[in-house]
This record gives sequence, C-alpha cells and structure tokens, in this order.
Amino acid sequence: MSLRLKSGERTPIVLRPGTTIPELRRAGAPGPNGEPRLLVFASLHCADCIELFPHLAHTSASLPEYRLLLLVAGDPRDVREMSDYFEWTFPVFPVNAREMHDVLGVRTYPLAVFELGDGKVARAAAVHDDREIRRLAEGLLLKGGDRHGLHMPDELHP
Repeated sequence: MSLRLKSGERTPIVLRPGTTIPELRRAGAPGPNGEPRLLVFASLHCADCIELFPHLAHTSASLPEYRLLLLVAGDPRDVREMSDYFEWTFPVFPVNAREMHDVLGVRTYPLAVFELGDGKVARAAAVHDDREIRRLAEGLLLKGGDRHGLHMPDELHP
C-alpha cells in the first residue's frame, strides 16, 4: 500500500534511520550541532504522555550522553507550569498541536527520537516509560570515546 497525499499535504516523517528530522526552530528548539540528542514529542492531551512525564528527569540523568529536548503540544502556560512542577533541567518547548502534526509530522505520542548530532534519525519509536527509552538508546553510541562519556580504560588503548 502506498501513501497518497492530497495536493498541498505535508509528507509525514518516516522514522527510519537516516531520515532527516524536520526543522525544529519553528518550535524554538535548536537545530543539530554535532551533539547527540534525545527528542521526546508529547502532548498534554495524551494519557501515555502524562504517565511518562514524571520519569523524564530520570531518563535525562540516565542518558547523560544525550541532550534531552521535550516538545509538548499544548497551551504554553500549561507546559511551563508542568515544567516548573517537575523541576526539569532540560529544555521544554511548547508547540501548537497543529504544527506538531502538520509541520513536524508527529502523529504518535509519546515519541522518542534519537539523533547523533547530524539532524538525522538514528532510532525512533513510540515509548511508554523510561525503560523503553533507555532500551531504544542501547548500542547507538559505539564510537566517540570520552566526548560522549564512553571512556576506554587506559590498559585497552592501542
């Protein structure tokens, strides 16, 4: 079955490795800068997202090699209030629900997307808890050494 779009419709993100992540600057989020990132897309109107929110601080702490960015569809005041309530130290960006869908192509919540600093999807999946996000990250950073917190013991250096 092929995807047929009407004239003027946006192509949805195909979340396969190597796919370019849409421009996030419209949401106020920075673009890729060579730093590995974990992008989490969520909505204030999604029960699974609301269940995930209390665990994101642990996710951020348990994956220090990635910069977590949370993009949330919902009223900006509510998003700020939620961020203050959970005392998140990672950046949180409120996004208009229509832009989340039409511009960013996100149709599934909560969605975790890992990128290794090049603006392309390394791995992506719908997630429901911290464990699923960490499992998704397993094996992604195979190179990079100390730059990504992957220190090789001195006795193993060539």
